[in-house]
Amino acid sequence: MNMRFISKIRVIPTSVHSAVDQVVGPALVLAPTVLRLGRTSPEGIVARAIGGAETVYSNLTDYELSAKKVLPMRVHLALDAVGGATLAVLPQLTGARGRGKKHWVPHLAVGVLEVGMAALTRTEAPTSGRRGQMAKLIATAKRARNAATDAVKAVA
Repeated sequence: MNMRFISKIRVIPTSVHSAVDQVVGPALVLAPTVLRLGRTSPEGIVARAIGGAETVYSNLTDYELSAKKVLPMRVHLALDAVGGATLAVLPQLTGARGRGKKHWVPHLAVGVLEVGMAALTRTEAPTSGRRGQMAKLIATAKRARNAATDAVKAVA
């Protein structure tokens, strides 16, 4: 495939991706409890595992909101794609679809979001104007966290 075309479809800045990651990972860990999925249900266990893993590797990725910058962005995006695909197909493989929408719709939605974000996010963080960008990113992350908290409260 033409590399110019691929770089043109990658329209999501790493700053946006990093802010989304700060919400999605913890949300996946909490979602099974909020949705009252069984503690031993495969869809609950896998969502928690993927959410926990995403929270850890997001804080190790070489992008704006991470604690340590050791994981290359390309590896991060590959992990996101695998995690998203796993979430999307898991309810089909485990028969969870037959137990009701709360057992498969959230998995499909987050899985599609993960794969889409992995496909559309730029692979390199910008290097100029870091302080101004960080201030904007932190504000964006706080707004995203507050929106996620409000959404969880509304569902509960």
